[in-house]
Amino acid sequence: MKQRHVYSLLVLLIALAAIIWYVNSSKKISSVREAAVAPETISGVGIEGTGGDRELNREKNRFTKPLDVTDLTIGDILRTPASLLEQAGKHKRENWPENATEYVEEEEHRGVRIEGYLVHAKESGPESCNGYSDSLRDYHIWISQSPTDDKSEGMIVEITPRWKVAHPNWRLHTIERLAGDHTRVRVTGWLMWDEEHPEEVGKSRATQWEIHPVTDFEVYSGSDWKTLDSY
Repeated sequence: MKQRHVYSLLVLLIALAAIIWYVNSSKKISSVREAAVAPETISGVGIEGTGGDRELNREKNRFTKPLDVTDLTIGDILRTPASLLEQAGKHKRENWPENATEYVEEEEHRGVRIEGYLVHAKESGPESCNGYSDSLRDYHIWISQSPTDDKSEGMIVEITPRWKVAHPNWRLHTIERLAGDHTRVRVTGWLMWDEEHPEEVGKSRATQWEIHPVTDFEVYSGSDWKTLDSY
């Protein structure tokens, strides 16, 4: 009788563990729902790029859009903990401590949307994520909490070549014009930590957290939000 009781208890514990695993697994899957929109390969360049940090390049070159998005303020992002990532420094991600790797993977599975004001925009130079191609360049865009802030108080969001293909009307001259007017915008994409530029914090950016890549871009016009595609 005692053995049967122990066996029944063991079966119950196994069933309970399976239920807990299923619930947690389902939550994890639902939190990273995404849909492919942009091309995975562009001009022969895959998502790992050429050289550099291939794991970082894979994050920069995401070609899917998040289907679950959290609205955050720029202040929320500035306050997102980053001590583990700062300690990892500029080393390639494959050489990061395990706790830093686990933390950044969790954060970078977050689809986020922020609202702010365009401060500045420019085209980047050739980068490893884009195969060092002269024709494949990111748009670096600074967004701040206030229209009077400068770049050092804002955060960077980036439009990558893959998303330019998905949105051919996302043109740099349009974004630069809107930045000249410090236009109010709303940007959606993937939260990403860029470990390559710690020396820029406090000078040309307020944080190493970025939205990279940008998957949706809206402009406030009159009393409504309009997609950047319509400009």
